[in-house]
Amino acid sequence: MHVSSPYHTAESSRSGFRGFMQRHALLSYFVMAYSFSWIAWLPYVLSQDGLGLWSFQPDQLVTLLAMLPGAFLGPCLSGFVMTAVTEGKPGVRRLLHRLLLRDIGWQWYLVVIFGIPLVITAVYFLLPGGVTAFHPDLLQIIWLFMFLFFVEIFIGGLAEEPGWRGFALPRLQRKLSPLLASVILGILWQCWRLPLYLTSWGNGADFLMIGVATFESIFFTIIITWVFNYTRESVFIVMLLHASFDAFRVIALTSIFSAQWIQQNAETGVLVGVGMTALVLAVATRSRLGYQPENLSARATSKINGGSA
Repeated sequence: MHVSSPYHTAESSRSGFRGFMQRHALLSYFVMAYSFSWIAWLPYVLSQDGLGLWSFQPDQLVTLLAMLPGAFLGPCLSGFVMTAVTEGKPGVRRLLHRLLLRDIGWQWYLVVIFGIPLVITAVYFLLPGGVTAFHPDLLQIIWLFMFLFFVEIFIGGLAEEPGWRGFALPRLQRKLSPLLASVILGILWQCWRLPLYLTSWGNGADFLMIGVATFESIFFTIIITWVFNYTRESVFIVMLLHASFDAFRVIALTSIFSAQWIQQNAETGVLVGVGMTALVLAVATRSRLGYQPENLSARATSKINGGSA
C-alpha cells in the first residue's frame, strides 16, 4: 500500500496567495526567512557598526538584541508559518513534537555535544605548532562551554533549526538526493547571513573568508543532515549539535590554544575538521546520509492515526 509523505499538502489545489505558497512551499519559505531576517537586521546594518549610514552606535548587548529578532523572525517563524500553511495544525503539532527531548539513545547525545569539538581539536593538534600551542584552562573550558552551550541552544538552535531542518530539509530531501539537498541548504544558510558581513559581526571578512565560511556551512550541513536522518528527524538533537559547534568555536579562541596561534589557524582547523567528517559520512552512507523516506512516512502516518512512533 502506498504511504503518503508526512509533508504532503492536502490543500495544494487552492488558488490565490495561500495556494501559491502551498504549491511553492520551499520558495515561499526561503523568501520569507530571508525577508524577515534582513528587514529585522537593517537598523544594525545601517548603524555605525555596519555601513555607517545611521548615527546610532550599538554596544555589545544591543548588537546581540539586534541580531536575535532576525534569527527568530526569519528561519524559526517562517518555518512555523509555512508548516501551518502546508500541513495545518497537525503539521505544527508534529514540528513542536520534534523540538522536544527524544528517546534516541544516550550515545547520540554524546555524539552531537562532543563529537565535532573533539574532531576539530584533533585537527588542531595535527597542524604545525598545534601541540606546543595547546594550553588549556580546564576550569574555564568547563564552565564557559556549559554556559555558551545552553545559551546557544536558544539563540542559535531554537532560533534557526525549526526552519532550516524542521521545514526545509525534509522537503529538499524529497526532491533531491540527501547529499545535494545538504549542499544547497548549506549555501542558502550561508547566504542568509550575508548582510551581517557588512557589520562588525563579520569581523572585516573578505571574499576569501566568506568563501571559506560557505564551505564550512556546506560541510556542517551534511553532518547535520546525517544526524537529523538517523535520529528520526529530531530537531531537538540538531539544536544541540548547532549549539555545541557554536560554543566550541568561541572556547577554541579563548581557552584551549595560545591566542596568536589560534588566530592564525582557527578557520583551517574548522574547515578541515567538518570537511573530513562530512566526506567520511558521505562515503560511508553512499551519499544517503541515513535517509529512509518510507520509514519517515510510515512513522508520520502512525502518529496521525494515533499510533506510536
